[in-house]
Amino acid sequence: MKIISLSNRRKGLTAILFQDGSECLIDSELVSIRNLKDGSVVVDLNELKFESDCKRAKSRALWYLSRADHSKKALWQKLIKGGFSKEAVDLAVERMEELGLLDDEKLAIRLTEYYLSQNMSRKEAYHKLLLKGIQSSLAKEIVFCHQDDETEKIKDLISVKYASKLEGEENVKKVYAALVRKGFSFTDIRKALREYSEELENSEEDYGV
Repeated sequence: MKIISLSNRRKGLTAILFQDGSECLIDSELVSIRNLKDGSVVVDLNELKFESDCKRAKSRALWYLSRADHSKKALWQKLIKGGFSKEAVDLAVERMEELGLLDDEKLAIRLTEYYLSQNMSRKEAYHKLLLKGIQSSLAKEIVFCHQDDETEKIKDLISVKYASKLEGEENVKKVYAALVRKGFSFTDIRKALREYSEELENSEEDYGV
């Protein structure tokens, strides 16, 4: 197909108008690399479109990863939503892995350490990883290898967030429910509340309250 004109469009795209009246948008850098100009003949337009799609998908992937860490699944979904073909997205994600910019295991380890440092239960951290696109098997392997005592986390949460809500049976039940929703077990919650109460009583005695 013979090109009769080229015009720059937004976001690094070039509109190519062919002799038969058809038009397509191609990555501007690729147009330059191929040295396409008025009068050039494109032998395989589908191949050119696919090459352009792949190039732009990889460029977009790099942009996403420069702004924030992504899991393989999350990046794939973003690129698909960006309008790129599945084949181009697969190649872009594969390339990001080859470059070491996409590593679900390292991401899961880093996120798990952060979540658990924020007094999250292991169950809540696990579900957070799933929302980030980490595979269930990998999330379980990384999160549940941590065997820290969750009663300490619960006591910290009670002290910071729930201490004022422990007056009366109904309020205590609400605190229980809130902690269960955060993924803590009934056993750990009971233990933490008991220890928290004992520590509070001891501190009050020390100060003669």
